[in-house]
Amino acid sequence: MKRSLVAAAMLVAAASFVFSNTTRSSATQKDKDEQAVRQLLNELSAAVGKNDTAALDRIYADNYTIVTDTGAVMTKAERLAAMKSGDLKYESVTFDDVNIRIYGNTAVATLRTTGKGQYKGQDISSQARATLALVKMKGRWQEVAAHTTRIAQQ
Repeated sequence: MKRSLVAAAMLVAAASFVFSNTTRSSATQKDKDEQAVRQLLNELSAAVGKNDTAALDRIYADNYTIVTDTGAVMTKAERLAAMKSGDLKYESVTFDDVNIRIYGNTAVATLRTTGKGQYKGQDISSQARATLALVKMKGRWQEVAAHTTRIAQQ
């Protein structure tokens, strides 16, 4: 009887140790992923603000799409082509009020963006709310989709 109680106690203690380490490990990975996504968002705002299509080509996944604040849908190829041609030109882009949620290899970021730029000669400077979907593929995070909604001027 004593042996089985000791064995049961040891089993419970071992299970508790494994569970606590697994939970801690998951939280640590989630923190690392959130930090990596936050870094990618910093790189994204800098790349857009500089019209850096080489950096954006790495940040955007091949199947990336964006729904702009006018309701237009652009693919990665269309967005990069517009920047390369000069049709889409930014002077600056900043993100603030950033909230990141991690779901395994997927992240959803909501944020406020402030941008100054032009599209085909028309001023597109504004503040907008954006939702970005990011996926960790082959060990690195990439943006797969974005949707923006212009914040009305008060």
